[in-house]
Amino acid sequence: MTYTLSVESFKNTFAVKLDGSNGLQLTHNHAKRFNLFPYNTSNSDPITELSPLIGKYLGGIDGEEPIPLSADVLIEKLKKDENLAPLKPDAEEIFEQVVRHMFFDKEGKIRPINLRMLAQISCTDSNECKLADYLVDVLGDREILKKSISEASAKVDAQSNALERFVATKLEFKPIKHKSGPVYYRITNSLKSHFERDFTYILGARNRTRDYLVPLIEFYYFTYTAQAILQLNRFLDGCREECIPIYFCLEWEKTSQSRPCFQEGWNMLQVAISKIFAHSVVLEILNQTVGENEPVDYIKISELINCIPGEDHRIAEEIKTLTDCYRQAVADCREMGELTRRESLDGETAAEIKFLFDSVRVQFENMRSGPYNKYANKFIKYCDKKYLKPRGRSGKMLNISEETLIFLTKICIKDKEKMRLNDVFSEFESRGVFLDNHSKNEVMHYYEKLNLIEKKSDSGDAQYVKRIL
Repeated sequence: MTYTLSVESFKNTFAVKLDGSNGLQLTHNHAKRFNLFPYNTSNSDPITELSPLIGKYLGGIDGEEPIPLSADVLIEKLKKDENLAPLKPDAEEIFEQVVRHMFFDKEGKIRPINLRMLAQISCTDSNECKLADYLVDVLGDREILKKSISEASAKVDAQSNALERFVATKLEFKPIKHKSGPVYYRITNSLKSHFERDFTYILGARNRTRDYLVPLIEFYYFTYTAQAILQLNRFLDGCREECIPIYFCLEWEKTSQSRPCFQEGWNMLQVAISKIFAHSVVLEILNQTVGENEPVDYIKISELINCIPGEDHRIAEEIKTLTDCYRQAVADCREMGELTRRESLDGETAAEIKFLFDSVRVQFENMRSGPYNKYANKFIKYCDKKYLKPRGRSGKMLNISEETLIFLTKICIKDKEKMRLNDVFSEFESRGVFLDNHSKNEVMHYYEKLNLIEKKSDSGDAQYVKRIL
C-alpha cells in the first residue's frame, strides 16, 4: 500500500480558506474518509438504550431492513391467506384478539418474542441507525454473524407454534440501500472472536435470545468502544489484538482510592473519552491521501513505517505539511501557538502525529469546547446510565451489578458443566472486565451464596464454578 498525503484533499475536505484573518479559516469535518465513532457535535440526546435499534442491527448483518407491519395489516394478510380456513364472525374476532395480544404490545409495537420478531423492529431515529451501523461494522465478522442468525432463525421456526410460523411467513424485508461514506473502522480486534462466540451462544436458545441479546449488544458496545478509545491514546504504540485492563468493582462492595478500580477504572477511561473528537479530526486529516486508498489508523501507519526503510521520515514530512496548514488556518488560539514540536524515541512520524493531535486538542479545549464535549458526552452518558455508580469522595466507578455478573458468568461458561474459577476471571478479562483480588473474593463469595462453587481445595485452580441454568 502506498500512503501519500495530499494537501489539496485536506483543503477540500476541511474547507480551508486562508484569507489572512485572525479567526478560524476551516471547518472541522470528520467521517468523510475515516469513520471512527457514530457521534456528532449537536445537541441531540445521547442514546442510552439499544433495544430500539436491535432490528436495525440484525438487519444490517443480513443486509436487509424490515418493511413496517402494523397489527391491522398483519391480520388482513393472515385472513387473506388461502391456507387459513374461512372464519365465522365470532371466531374472527377471537382470532384478531389473539394475534394482537401475542404479537403486539399496548402501543401497537411488535413484541420481541423471538429472533424473527426482533429483526422486525423498525429503527426510525437517524442517530440510533448510525449506532446500529457502527455495531455491525466493528463488533464481529459479518459473515460469521450472518451464519449464526440463519441457523438460529431455522431453529426458531422448528420450535415455534403453528401461529408463530404462520405469522413469520408474512414478515417482509427489503435490501438496505448502500450507505454513503466509509464503514466504521475497527480499531481493536481484541474482543472480536469472543463476541462472535457469545453472539452464537445467545442466539442458540429462544429464551437466551429474548433475555440476553440486547444486554449482549449493550455490553460489547461499551467494552469495544472503551478499548478502542484506550488504544487511540497509545497512538503508534497501540496493539490491535490486546485488551487493555479497565478495572471494575462490584456494586455491593466497599471501595477506596488506593484500589485499581479507582486508579485504572473510570478515572482513566473518562480522561481518554474526553479526547475522542480530537482523535476523530486527526484521523480524518491523516486519511487525506492521494487517490482512494484504504483508510489507516495510528496502528496501520506504524505498520507502514516498519515495512519500508525511510518511510518514517517521508511520512513525517508529509504530516508536517498538513499540520502547518492546519495551524495556519486556526489563527485564533493563542494556546495552540505556544505548542512546540518535540522529538520522540518512537520516531519522527510518532512525534509529528502527537504534535498534530495536541494542536487539534488544545484549540478545541480552549476555543471550541462546546462541540468537543458534546461529541464525547454521547458515550459518557451511556456509561453513566449502564456502568457507573457514585462512590462518595472517590467519585464514580465502573460498576458490576448482580444482574451483570450473572450475565457475564453465563456467556463465559456457556454450556460447560463447570469452569475453574481462575478461568472464569480470565474469561472476564478477555471481554474487557478486570477485577482486583478484593473484587474476585467478592465474586467467589457471591457464587458460594448461589451454591455455584465446587471446591477441591481453597486454591483458585481447584475451585470450579458450575453452569448457571
